[in-house]
Amino acid sequence: MSIEPRTRAGVGAAPYSIVDGVQWPALPPAAGQAMLAMQYQLDQSQWLSSEVVRALQFRQLRLLIAHACAHVPHYRDHLGRSGIEHADRLTPEAFLRWPLLAKRAIQTDSASFLSPSLPHSHGQLRWATTSGSSGQPLRVAATDISVFFQHALVLRSHFWYELDHAGSFAAIRTPVDDMTFPDWGPPANAIFRTGPSHAFNAFNDQGLQLEWLCITKPTYLLTYNANLRALLERSRATGIVPQGIVAVLGYGDMAAPGVAQAAHEIWGVRYFDTYSCAETGTLALQCPSSTHLHVQSENVYVEILHADGTPCAPGEIGRVVVTDLHNFAMPLIRYELGDHASFGETCGCGRGLPVLNQIAGRSGHLASDPTGRRFFPHLSMAFWRSEAPIMQR
Repeated sequence: MSIEPRTRAGVGAAPYSIVDGVQWPALPPAAGQAMLAMQYQLDQSQWLSSEVVRALQFRQLRLLIAHACAHVPHYRDHLGRSGIEHADRLTPEAFLRWPLLAKRAIQTDSASFLSPSLPHSHGQLRWATTSGSSGQPLRVAATDISVFFQHALVLRSHFWYELDHAGSFAAIRTPVDDMTFPDWGPPANAIFRTGPSHAFNAFNDQGLQLEWLCITKPTYLLTYNANLRALLERSRATGIVPQGIVAVLGYGDMAAPGVAQAAHEIWGVRYFDTYSCAETGTLALQCPSSTHLHVQSENVYVEILHADGTPCAPGEIGRVVVTDLHNFAMPLIRYELGDHASFGETCGCGRGLPVLNQIAGRSGHLASDPTGRRFFPHLSMAFWRSEAPIMQR
């Protein structure tokens, strides 16, 4: 079994110092120090065994459950309903009896999920709005601490993929204005003097997006997987290939089969996938040395369940159920995302973080055949080109 080397920052940038006359080793500002301290912990925890990781998750989960049952109206009777005497006695087996949380319940009565009492050290209340890609948009409250953990996982991805913070970063997404910034923004700019970053609205035509990429020449590109597929297809058809891009980071929806190969063949770049949602942030990151994803267990507890609520074995596709371990403002406990996925076997890289082998799709995207079999269809661009003379989509 090969062991992945310990993570390291990109080679082109080092932490900046706020202390006059001290540049190396650097003493960054307080926010940067806290983020670097968290990265040290994440660098250690990823190598723990899966058993130890789960034990630590439930240590944190018991604190969240105790807070939710004491302060959040929706959860006040959940311990009794689950047959759990006290939050301190919560076990993985007992947690399977905890009621599942549907998105519709939050939409119907969001006030009952808000905690009127927050630990002072968790900071200010923040709000996030889902895009409604499942047809059910909603607003979710979080705290400064929740956002800090989400930022920590973004920075972890930079370290896993050895991004060079001295390079430039571009994002094509919504809703954004077409702008250029002097640095990458948080969390990277709390630690590094980064290169510039650029933003372009994904509602722009793919042809305009390609032209923009050719002009800005970013080192890294972040965009939705669906948008990336369209850009690669347009690039293949027109021969317009952006120069300077080293890696593309896809997120926001299911990556199509072959997108990594297409990115390599058409643009000559690496591709890394991220599984995320607006409600909790990053759920899983692609392994630096493989194509599957690692659940980010330090911030979220992920279950994959059969229709009857029993856990799926590795390789079995089931419903994705998540619990945000650090959101005390609006605890999302056993929250059904509406996605389907499957766990994989332990990764050969040596990390104890659970493996997601496949993100199959959303429940609303299921199809049925005449036999009654339900499945997730995938019709590639090659299929449409062969079936109909579509010139633009």
